[in-house]
Amino acid sequence: MSADLYPNLVLERGNLIVVPRANFKSIIHYSRGVNGDMNRRFDHDAPEDIDDEIVEIIKGLMAQADIFLNLHDGWGFYRPEYVDKMHNPHRFGQSIIADASIYATDGDTIALAQMAHQVIERMNRKISVDEHKYHFMNTQTHDPETEFPEQAKSATYFALTNYGIPAFGIESSKNLSTLEMKIRYHNYAINEFLALMNIEPEHPAILYEPPHLIYMLISINDGHPQMIDEGKSIQVTPGDAIKVTHIESNYPRGLSCDVRGLGTENDFDCTIRVYSPTSIIARKDNTTIGTINVTVEPVNYELMTYIFEVNGQRKSVLDNQKLKVHRGDKIKIVDVVFENASGSEFEVNLKGFVPPTDYNSGEDRNFVIDTSQLTWNKYSVNGRGILWPIVVSKGDYEVSRAFIELE
Repeated sequence: MSADLYPNLVLERGNLIVVPRANFKSIIHYSRGVNGDMNRRFDHDAPEDIDDEIVEIIKGLMAQADIFLNLHDGWGFYRPEYVDKMHNPHRFGQSIIADASIYATDGDTIALAQMAHQVIERMNRKISVDEHKYHFMNTQTHDPETEFPEQAKSATYFALTNYGIPAFGIESSKNLSTLEMKIRYHNYAINEFLALMNIEPEHPAILYEPPHLIYMLISINDGHPQMIDEGKSIQVTPGDAIKVTHIESNYPRGLSCDVRGLGTENDFDCTIRVYSPTSIIARKDNTTIGTINVTVEPVNYELMTYIFEVNGQRKSVLDNQKLKVHRGDKIKIVDVVFENASGSEFEVNLKGFVPPTDYNSGEDRNFVIDTSQLTWNKYSVNGRGILWPIVVSKGDYEVSRAFIELE
C-alpha cells in the first residue's frame, strides 16, 4: 500500500522503479512465503520455480538502480538494547536495516549507517510518539559472528554485494494500531531517501481510503462481458463457463478475485465452469473488498433439437427421442439447437463412435458415421447393439441425450 502511492508520480529529477507487490501469491494468502520466503532466495544461481524467476526479475531491476529499498513490516519495536520482549535487538519494527555500517566496493565506500541516520533524524522530527521513532539496525551480515546469517540470502545483501549500491530494509511495526500509520511511516522513509538521492518527486499525499469493489465485468461462455455491481448477482445455468475480465475498484493495483470453491486463489481472467451456486470475492492484496453472487438456475432441455443428415437427407429429433436408421446407413450429427444458446457451448458425443482424428476429444459433430461400424456394444443401451446414446454435455454436466436406433 505504501509503494502503491508512487507509480504515478511525476518526477522533476531522477528515476524511480516501483515494485508494489513482488510476491502477489503470498500477499493474497497473507503468508510470508507460500512457496518459502522469497527474501531468502537471492543466493540462488539458477531459477528452480516461479518465485526464483521473480527474484531474477528483481535482480535485473536492481542492476538499473543507484539505491535499493525493501519495504516490510515486522513484529515489535527494534531497540539496540534489550528492554522487554517487544522492544529488543531481535525485533524489526520501526527500524531501517542495513547489512553493514560501511561497505567498501572497488571504486567507492558506501556509508550505510551515515545515510540511514540522516534519514532517521529527519523522519523522527515528524513522529510524535516516542515508541514509534525509528532506529538504525545493522545486521552485520558479512561478519562470520553475525546473529543474522540468513540475511546473506536477502535482497538487500545481494544488491549491496553484487551491484555495489546502498540497500536498506524499511520496517514498520505490525503492532501499530492502524494501517494508515504504517503507510505514513513507510512513506516518511521513502521520501527522505528520495531527497538524499536528489530525486525530486511531486510527493504523494499520505491519505488512506479503504479499498472497495465497484463492479466486475464477467462473461458467460465467452459471450460479451456483463457489468455486475458489487453485491449484485449474475445468473448462469449448470456447466456454464464464467470469466472475470475486469475488476473496477478505487485502487488500480493489487486486485484479484476468487470463485469460491473453484479455481485457485486468483481466478482473474480464468475460465471457470460453475455447476452450483457460489460467489466471486474481490480482493485488494489480502483484503476482501466486495462480492458478486453467482446463482445457478436449472434448465429444462426437453426442447433441445438434434439435427442429423441420414444418407444426405436432413432429419431431426428432440431430447430423449430416437432416430431410427438401418444398419449401414451413413449419418452425420450436424448440430444441436436449444433456445438462444450457441451450439458451441455444448459437447455432443455418440457413445461407441471414435472419429478419425489423432485425439478423441469426445466431440462427434460433422463426422460421417457408418452405422455398420458401431460394434462396441458395451456402449449401447443394455449392451445389445441396437440403441446408441448421443450425450450432450456442458462442461462435465450432462444436459440432454437422444438415441440412434439401428433396425
